[in-house]
Amino acid sequence: MTLEFPCGALALGSPLYIERPPIESLSYQSIETPGSLTRIKGPRHMGKSSLLVRLLAHAQKLGYQTAMVDFQSAEDAVYSDLSRFLRWFCTAVARQLKLPPRLTEFWDDETGAKLSCTIYFEDYLLETIDTPIVLALNEVNRIFEHPEIARDFLPLLRFWYEQAKQADAFQKLRTLVVHSTDIYVPLNIHQSPFNVGLPIQLSAFDQQQVQALADRYDVSLTGSAEQQVLVSLVGGHPYLLSIAFYYLAQGQLSLSQLTQTAATLAGVYSNHLQACLETLQQQPLLTDALKQVVLSPEPVELAATHAHQLASLGIVTLEGNTCRPACELYRLFFAHHGLSDTSQENRFQELEAENEQLKVLAHLDGLTQIANRRAFDQRLTLEWQRAFKSRLPLALIMLDIDCFKLYNDTYGHLAGDFCLQQVAQVLRDRARQASDLVARYGGEEFAIILPQMNLHEATQFAYQIRAGILELNIVHGTSTVGRKVVTSSIGVASIVPQRDQPCSTLIAIADAALYISKQQGRDRVTVSNKPVSTPRTN
Repeated sequence: MTLEFPCGALALGSPLYIERPPIESLSYQSIETPGSLTRIKGPRHMGKSSLLVRLLAHAQKLGYQTAMVDFQSAEDAVYSDLSRFLRWFCTAVARQLKLPPRLTEFWDDETGAKLSCTIYFEDYLLETIDTPIVLALNEVNRIFEHPEIARDFLPLLRFWYEQAKQADAFQKLRTLVVHSTDIYVPLNIHQSPFNVGLPIQLSAFDQQQVQALADRYDVSLTGSAEQQVLVSLVGGHPYLLSIAFYYLAQGQLSLSQLTQTAATLAGVYSNHLQACLETLQQQPLLTDALKQVVLSPEPVELAATHAHQLASLGIVTLEGNTCRPACELYRLFFAHHGLSDTSQENRFQELEAENEQLKVLAHLDGLTQIANRRAFDQRLTLEWQRAFKSRLPLALIMLDIDCFKLYNDTYGHLAGDFCLQQVAQVLRDRARQASDLVARYGGEEFAIILPQMNLHEATQFAYQIRAGILELNIVHGTSTVGRKVVTSSIGVASIVPQRDQPCSTLIAIADAALYISKQQGRDRVTVSNKPVSTPRTN
């Protein structure tokens, strides 16, 4: 397969298009419904245009007429007046349908622009064409920037949608509204088109879709630390992933080289990041708003307009009334390029901070966001040495989710991933102190390193974890355990390291205890090869 550099909508038949069930099937059904309104929302480069290409092709296959109006194509002067805007809009739709505009025959300034526009659609466009018409309105968020236009035009779409319930003409019209962010123009709830019809939200790829995209590019993802850094850097962003996979498929870069330079002007994302930066630099207030977000460790509340504009660029993700960087790539880049007033003297320190951040990402498990196996191995060696020198105990808990393969086979890998994330959250929430390390040891197995903790304390902690997982009450109907919810088998060990004793000794003891827990029926805690039925209280 000859690869093209990722740019714009994916053509029909492109093997690089990844479906996101049930989005496609729901959208197809919607445009087949008389008078339907389908709202497609997602940040830039999230796949809206590629989906739109497929929806219009599906409509044409059904024998429908299609018309697409991109509001970014209109000159700024078009938005200066409602009448001028609606005349431009009607003309654009007519030309897409290969009809002469004939505006003068249907436009009457005395009756007003909105009514003239409605009459134009009902008595001309919908009357002239016998088949259903799929009207795709792309980049509707461009209208949000002109509140006076938005307050009249958007309710007009809602009115046409309501008219389809009683007027045969408007049943022919199936409208697709495509936009990059939530509307931030105040509208009467009964006039807004954004609370009716079918909502379609395009978000980042999940783990399965990331893997599917990698396979299409013939790029191997084996779960190495460098690959986890890539996913941690760009999340499931389809466009950013495609760029990475393109270069990897070409053999131009290794994963390590790509991720180390990703957030710099020398990296594969340089053109994309500089284009975003140039857009921001034209709007100083937007630049200041983004500076607050990328320099804060916590989500930040911004003015609604600024938050939505940044979200439409795909740079931030909205979380209620707050926002955070959409991925670590944006945080790293925008924190140090063109947003902060940094001097040449401290630039070296900033680069060092970026490198430290990448090191942190290299030790994270991409799915659960806890430590990975590499981090576990390094920390255990360090804590083992400390425990030997201090002559203090070091405890280790090994935990396995019971019958996890059956869970995956029954409920699917997406549910399985979510289950792993919930269990990881329980372990993280119950961590005793900063020195404890919660790690994904592999697959559905987790490990917790507990410095200076004796066997009794570690056992009590293990029972708290087991109870916390049960409290999740995740249904597991095919489990071979008595309970039909997700349970865990746990092995606990705690020893004071001896001279010439490898740290693998602790792993072996805890792992043997875990094995006994599973052999004796699962859903239990076993301590140092001795099963414990109830926690001790003294």
